Amino acid sequence: MKCLRLILLALMLLYCQSLWAASPIRGTLLYIPLDDRPVCLAYPVQTMKAAGWEVKTPPLEYIAGAERGGNPEALYDWLLNNADESLGMVVSSDALIYGGLVDSRTHFLPWEVLRSRAERLVELKKEFRNQEVYVFTTIMRSPKRSAAPVEPAYYKEWGAKIFRLGELEDKREAKEIGRRELRELKELRQTIPREILVDMYTRRENNIKATELLLHGVESGDFDYLLVGRDDTAQFSQAHREARNMDILVNELPKERIRFFAGADQLGMLLLSRASTKLQYEIPLVQIVYAPGKGGATVPAYEDNTIAASARQHVYAAGGVPILGHKRADLVLAINTPKDGVTLEASSPENDYLVTPEVEKFTKLLEAMCNQDKRVAVADVKYGNGADNALVSNIFANALEYRLAAYGGWNTAGNSIGYALAQGLLSKAYSFDDRQELLQVRYLDDWAYQANVRMDVYRNLIWKNYWPNSGLSAEQTVIAEADITNLMNSVAEPMLGEAVKDYRFTLPWNRMFEVYVEKASATESCSENK
Repeated sequence: MKCLRLILLALMLLYCQSLWAASPIRGTLLYIPLDDRPVCLAYPVQTMKAAGWEVKTPPLEYIAGAERGGNPEALYDWLLNNADESLGMVVSSDALIYGGLVDSRTHFLPWEVLRSRAERLVELKKEFRNQEVYVFTTIMRSPKRSAAPVEPAYYKEWGAKIFRLGELEDKREAKEIGRRELRELKELRQTIPREILVDMYTRRENNIKATELLLHGVESGDFDYLLVGRDDTAQFSQAHREARNMDILVNELPKERIRFFAGADQLGMLLLSRASTKLQYEIPLVQIVYAPGKGGATVPAYEDNTIAASARQHVYAAGGVPILGHKRADLVLAINTPKDGVTLEASSPENDYLVTPEVEKFTKLLEAMCNQDKRVAVADVKYGNGADNALVSNIFANALEYRLAAYGGWNTAGNSIGYALAQGLLSKAYSFDDRQELLQVRYLDDWAYQANVRMDVYRNLIWKNYWPNSGLSAEQTVIAEADITNLMNSVAEPMLGEAVKDYRFTLPWNRMFEVYVEKASATESCSENK
């Protein structure tokens, strides 16, 4: 009898999966992003659409943008009003508590308001027990340098000293600080104005307390999953100091409902992928492989843990299981790491097109996996903030560019790993045209723009005319976009061909840090209301 029940259960699962596969629309998910940057909003929605999902997002005016904060009250009401139409929801707690990622760093909200919003979010599932509820949140970053509007205004003058203060406080608690550094720490405590320290520590303390309230949602089962990201966390920093204490709390909770690792902007994409996996009763097996050299032992810039640890945590968060061999693997996550374990910036002179033996060997590995009909997702983390020129050129030289399941190499290591993994796991549902378009967007963004065009425009337009890196005027933005478009065509056309002309390139946040790569003829909006 027990054997018969198991057989019937297996047949039911197979039947359910066949229904999912046959359906042109797998279902509807509600999604509240960190903000309206393309990597948080447009790209995830485009990816999920290619995989057969309808993703509903709030009206743009509710979502944080370059010149507006998000509206937590309107976002929460939108969730309540639309939940009956969906199978699950993926929501940013930063958006629902503070308004968005930038709002979490710059708000002046009293703790009572933050607590009320966090508790309300924990209670969300009680109203919709048929919903899968996935929440992602972030621990505040500790930037080495930054300025308004993405940080409080005082960061322009005091940002470097604030970072150094957190770095030394972290070293002191870890008992890895020297006498000279102890003297420096004392001086910094006396030098940085008290009102700045009060403002900073109050906001950070409230962020931690709100996160601890969300942890209760995991403990009580009110969240099906909570993903906690460490935004731009150096090995020694205030963010790492807070994360070390948070890690103790997280480790007491069931691992099947929570993960905690470096990154922020990839979290929404990861949880959308997890929702797809879980709702289709799948547990994908993922083999992780590395480029020759230090490989997984690399601790990348902007992060405080090894790539190996981060990659495994990402796989679990996406709903998969990491395995050692590739024979049973549903996806191979191939991570391009620096030979010596030191991640330089993509804009550095070292990021040339010289194909080294390591690059050649890694490319051959990709080709071998593709020849075995394995889906291969490449996370290109050799450099920070952009792709490895030599690797991308070699991928194209070996005609692998559209044989890959996914590619990511755009910002921090966690960002790139999360995107490549999530898009790779979803890729089996893509049509060839959809997969090609998603890959083209990443090559144009991560390689052409981030690793090449952006620095050229900085040198020859932005810095030459003493324009700001962030907060460009409307006129400056139009001029910069025209320069970017011309350079994107000249840089990318030799490899991508005429397809480059199908896209337009804009600066949605009036700054050079990110570009929006969009089909020129695209008229659809990822939001239900503009």
